Parts: sequence; C-alpha cells; structure tokens
Amino acid sequence: DKYRTHLSRIARPSVEILVAKTPPTIGCSKFGGMPDLPTGFEWPHHKLGPYRFIGQFHLGDLPAGPLCLPETGLLSFFYAHDDNGESFWGDPDYVRAYRFDKLDALGPVAPPEAVRFGATTTLSFQLGADVPPWPWDDAAIEQWPINETQRDAYWELRCKLHPSGRYLGGYPFNTSLAYDPTPGPEWRSLLTLASDHDLAWCWHDDDWLVTFIEEQRLQAADFSRIQSDAG
Repeated sequence: DKYRTHLSRIARPSVEILVAKTPPTIGCSKFGGMPDLPTGFEWPHHKLGPYRFIGQFHLGDLPAGPLCLPETGLLSFFYAHDDNGESFWGDPDYVRAYRFDKLDALGPVAPPEAVRFGATTTLSFQLGADVPPWPWDDAAIEQWPINETQRDAYWELRCKLHPSGRYLGGYPFNTSLAYDPTPGPEWRSLLTLASDHDLAWCWHDDDWLVTFIEEQRLQAADFSRIQSDAG
C-alpha cells in the first residue's frame, strides 16, 4: 500500500495467457502442435535447421485495446531451435513472428520431424497489469523509491501478476539476467514465456524467453523484426 501510487504510475497493461480446455480448431489460439498456415507458406529455416513452432494467437480472442495489437488475424511465433543448443536467443531472428489476415485460407501444417515434439494446448486470455523488474544497475537503484527490504515482496508481487508464466505486453520477466534485456527506449515487450517441461521449452536453463518489438512497427502491425533474449 505504501507504494501503490508509484506502482500505478509505472504499471503497463498485459494479457495473461491461460490454458483452455477446448479442443484445438483451425485458427484457434494455442501453443504447440501444428500451426495453421496459408497454402504455399514456406516453413522457416535458420542456419542450423528448421524453426520450431511456439504458438499462435487468434487476435480476435484478445482483450481489445491495451496492447495496440491488431484486432484481427492470426499471430504466429517460431524460434530457432536446434538439438545442440547452438542457436543463441540474442541473435537477430531467433524468434520470428507472422501475421495472417485471412483465417479462412489457413490449414494445419505438420512441422518438420526435427521440431515435432512437445504438448499442444489451447489458450484463453485475461487482461492484467505488470510492473517492471527490480532495477539492475546502481544508478537506477538510487532513483528507485522502493526500499531494498521490500525486494522479496516486490518479487512476489510480480509472480502474482503472472501466475501462468506466459503473457503479452507488460515488462520483461527473468531470473538470471544482470541487465535490462529491452533493446532500447523505442522497444516494447511483446511475448514473455517461462520454461515449460510439458511444452518442451527450456529457455536458458529453465528461465524465461522475452521478446520485443519496436513501437512504430507495433503501430503498423509489422512483425517482421522481433528481438529476443533469455534468462
């Protein structure tokens, strides 16, 4: 309560990603399984092999407004998986995102055998809020109004804000990075994912994958450049 005014001022909207109990259908929001893709779509490859499908979001399912995402279409995410862990989550295009407008032109496509693993789960969404990570550097800490004795309570607050460990928008979440992974002031958090054994996600030794998009690209619904990090 002592810091409520400050926290309200710096809070950003986020959308919590929840597990749904409905079976998957074409164009639904889901993690894993077969992505729904347009005819002729060429499965993306990186220098070490095929990208792995993370999941897709039916944008009409999301709470309207707060994240400035388009209101229609399907937004799909892939990452540069490789069996030996040589792909680096900070490389350009480690995560790639595609938006497909014509949902009636999509159909399920089986991933290449090398990246065909992990569970499939359908999704629902809930509007929420987020506050930033505890400051990393001394200069930022000097400007931080919350006392160091409240650090554990602050961590608990952030965990309570993201009980699923998966969300859109907000701020990046991590456990081991010693720096702010946000590429710059013009970038915004897009998708943040905790490691998940059922989905066979392991980001930096069971940590978090964080992705970012430039504000101007978000406003233009241009998802061709996504920056990422993990920790």
